[in-house]
Amino acid sequence: RELEETRLFLSKLSVDKPAPLIKSDVDENVADTLAKVEQMRHDFENQREQKKKADEAEKAEAVKKVEDAKQAEETKKAEAKKKAAEEAKQAEEAEKAKQAEEAKQAIEQSKPIETPTTSEQAVLLAKRYRDMYSELMNDLAPKIRADPQKRAHCFKQRGLVTRGVGQLKDSWEFIGRTADNIKSILSASASADVQDWMLNLVAKSLVKQAEREVSVAPHAAYPLAATAVLVMQAYPKLSDMLMIRLVKKCPFVVPQYMAKQPGQNTDDFIKAAGYRRNDDGDIESEGIYAERMTGMLALFAAIVQMPDIGGQPNPFPVHHGWTWLARIINMPPRAISPLLVQTFLSVAGPTMLGVYGRQMDKLISVLATTWIASVAGSSPLAVAGKSNLTTFINEYRSSGSIRECKGRVIKAR
Repeated sequence: RELEETRLFLSKLSVDKPAPLIKSDVDENVADTLAKVEQMRHDFENQREQKKKADEAEKAEAVKKVEDAKQAEETKKAEAKKKAAEEAKQAEEAEKAKQAEEAKQAIEQSKPIETPTTSEQAVLLAKRYRDMYSELMNDLAPKIRADPQKRAHCFKQRGLVTRGVGQLKDSWEFIGRTADNIKSILSASASADVQDWMLNLVAKSLVKQAEREVSVAPHAAYPLAATAVLVMQAYPKLSDMLMIRLVKKCPFVVPQYMAKQPGQNTDDFIKAAGYRRNDDGDIESEGIYAERMTGMLALFAAIVQMPDIGGQPNPFPVHHGWTWLARIINMPPRAISPLLVQTFLSVAGPTMLGVYGRQMDKLISVLATTWIASVAGSSPLAVAGKSNLTTFINEYRSSGSIRECKGRVIKAR
């Protein structure tokens, strides 16, 4: 009965079927939220992309600024370099023009003039040495070149001579060894003509070394001169060979001022006067020319002042120096003359004062009182030469002695 009552009760109950599933307010909120999140994500991605592009643009701009600054600096440097090159070129052209003008003035000054520019004896002496040079080149040189054995011998020995002369040092020990080596080379000559040609090459090497080295270092003249005297003591003919080579390159050792003769072209004149042309074909400046000339004159002066060596006399003694000084004082001076005289006195003056005493003092007085004042011209060479020679002579007058050139006293070892 209880069971029946329960069943009846349950049958009377009304149970509704589940309502169909629809979006609730909660579902709509979730959907909205998700949509907002998606939009935010999208906006964030856009912003990040825009920022990335902005950063890249900023970075590119910075790089461009650096590159532009670098390019501007390089352009500035290039322009500065170009400007410096142009200025250097202009300066070089100005210097060339100046040198050309100096050379032109020197050549103009060398035109024939009424007053003799060289003593008659000096002219004859110069002619003698120039004739001897012509004989060497026209007679002896072809004989040496025509004989392969002689030519090879002279070529080999010339290298030994040149090396020895180029390595000379300021010591009697080294000078004596060098001179002995040269004398051995000369004694090994198979014939008289080979020996004469080798003597010519020895002289050429000594003069070339003086031209190159002594022009900037006057004291280097003494080792060269000592070597020359030692070899001349055994081979006296070397004195003529030296003068042949000196007169060819430096007519001032005569002394002789070369005069441009009527009809003589410029190239022949500058060659006779000892001028050179530079790599551009222009005549060298008066300054460079004067340096080379004084280098070779210093060798001449160092030889004539050299004392007897080893108990044997100097084959080219001091009276040659007195003759040179007397001649140049009695010639109308040129712009280069004061420099020549000072070079000679610096190198040989102390010896000449010791030998000639009062006569030398009188000669120096002539230089100071009349000769220097007679040097015409306002070129830098003339002005500096007169000033320096005046100072040099004033020092002599104050001290009573001629300032000794460095290196005149050669060391023992």
